[in-house]
This record gives sequence, structure tokens and C-alpha cells, in this order.
Amino acid sequence: MNRRAPTIIDVAKAAGVSIATVSRTLNDGLVSARTRDRVMDAVQRLGYRQNSLARGLVTGRSGVIGVLIPDVVGPLYAHMARGIEETLAPLGMHYMMVTDNRDIDQERAAIELLLGRRVDALVIIGSRLPPDALMSLVPQAVPYVLVQRESGGEPGRPTIALDNDHAVRRVMDHLFRHGHRRIAHLSGTRRDGAERLASYQRVMAAQGLEPRVLDARATEEGGVEAGAKVAADDAISAVFCSNDRVAIGLYHALKTRGRRVPNDVSVVGFDDLPWSRYLDPPLTTIHQPGHEMGRRAAEIVVAQLHDADVHHDDVLIAPTLIERSSVAHVLEGGDAIR
Repeated sequence: MNRRAPTIIDVAKAAGVSIATVSRTLNDGLVSARTRDRVMDAVQRLGYRQNSLARGLVTGRSGVIGVLIPDVVGPLYAHMARGIEETLAPLGMHYMMVTDNRDIDQERAAIELLLGRRVDALVIIGSRLPPDALMSLVPQAVPYVLVQRESGGEPGRPTIALDNDHAVRRVMDHLFRHGHRRIAHLSGTRRDGAERLASYQRVMAAQGLEPRVLDARATEEGGVEAGAKVAADDAISAVFCSNDRVAIGLYHALKTRGRRVPNDVSVVGFDDLPWSRYLDPPLTTIHQPGHEMGRRAAEIVVAQLHDADVHHDDVLIAPTLIERSSVAHVLEGGDAIR
């Protein structure tokens, strides 16, 4: 016979407190630290699981955070989601994820959908909506944090982003130190791609070098298409890709045309996705800590749910260059040193 699930009455008896005290404890009410410890110890020993619907009726909250991502293909977003999940799970909270498919109208509709499901807060990744549109769309009472973009333009709406300019400078310095001057950039879409493109152009101009930009749409297919042009241009000695997905498309295009990495063309990616170390050769890239960014985002909105007046500054995460073997030293004439 199945053992019945423990109830709030069982928890109250085990902790030696009233049912009302258990309820206050589980719903973040005012109780002493000693009482809270006794209640939570009883919850753990009995394996009690709180009814989220009942809790929502008491607190007015769903215990669900809405998460908006650009697409379901990018592995980076999976790492962010894992960071969010690992932060929420110990708190008995969950998340609901939707995608905007990199379309601004779908982004607006997706946010309205999440708000219609009465999520407690939002984590919005890679938003294209301008600050005024976000301010008018999301009620002031709903906390949100923006990931992978600049400030939302409204106090109390923090952002979490990688320092793209510093990251690009690390990439370009690495290529310059290896003798490269004829460096192309396979650009991406969205805000991060635009920031990386602008930084690349500034660095090249400061060195008196001619930039060579090819649109790769931040996808593997875009990398293949742009890679065909790279393979046909012997003047290019190195390529900086807007992300690792573009880099894998470039690898494929170069290989099918008999061009070798790094002997013929050196390649640097961006994101340090899990498979980048297993490419042949392993890809030099910028590590973007998606798991940490997701964790920080969840921590911020949870803190704001507990204290609406808490203020969080924008978070700018420093990049790390992961040096592998996809970059070769070149001679002054541009030939790789073998």
C-alpha cells in the first residue's frame, strides 16, 4: 500500500508549532530563526512538498520566473537556463521558457504571454526591444533583468553582459602577436554581434589596417556561406568569428575547399561552447560564462522579489581568452610558420 504524502499538519506536529507558524515559515513570514530551523528540519525529515497552488493563493505569487531566449538552438542559452534552474530549484521555484526566434514582434508577444501566465519576474536574454518599449510593456511591480544587452534605461532594471569590447581587443591582440594583419571578421546579428563588429573595426582602424567584414548571421549556415568567400581569398590570413557556431561553419567551408586551419587560415571564435575544444584543430575562442550569467540573473530577480527596494548595479563580466591550436604564427609575408 502506498504511503500517504505528509501534510502541513504532520510538519506542525513534528516541529512542535502551530499550522499557522508552518505556513508563515514556508511563505517567508515573520518567525524567529530558531523556529524557522525547526520547521525546515521537519520539512526535510518528512519529505514534505508544499502545494504551489495553495502557496500562490497566500502570497499572490506563482513561484515561476519567465525566461525569454532568442532561440532554442544556441547551446549558450542552455547553459544560462541551467544556471537559472540551479538557483531556483533549492528555493522551490521554477521557470517557464519561451523563445522569440530573433524577431522583435515575437519578443513582444512572448513577454505578454509570460506576463499573462502571471510569472513573478522575468529574465530577458538578448532583447531587441528599445528601453521605452520594455518600460511600457512590463509593469513596474514585475522585476526583470536583461542579459546580453546594455542598460534597460530604467532604474532597478539591471543588466548582465559580457564586456564585448574588451573581449574583441583580447582576440585581436592575440592575432597581432601571432603576426596577423590581414584579419577578416564574420559578423553576427543582434546587439552582441553589432558590438563585436564595431570593436573589430575600431581596432583595425587604430592599426591602420583595412577591415574585411562578411555577414555570417551568427549561424553555422552563415559561417559556411561566408567561409566560401574566405576560402577563395588568399589575402586573408586569419578570421575572427562572431561566435563559435559561425566558426564551425567556417571550418566546414575551408575543409571542403582544401584550406587548412591554421596552416592556411587561422580562426578564432567566441563563446567557448562545449564542443569547441573537440574541433580539429581545437578552437581558440572567448569563454562566455553562460551558467554564471544565468545564475546571477536568477539571484537578482529573486532578491528583488523579496525586497522591492533592493538595488542592483549592472553586471559587466570580464572575458577569458581560451588559447588552443587554431591560430598559427605567420611570417611578415603572411605565410604560416609550420
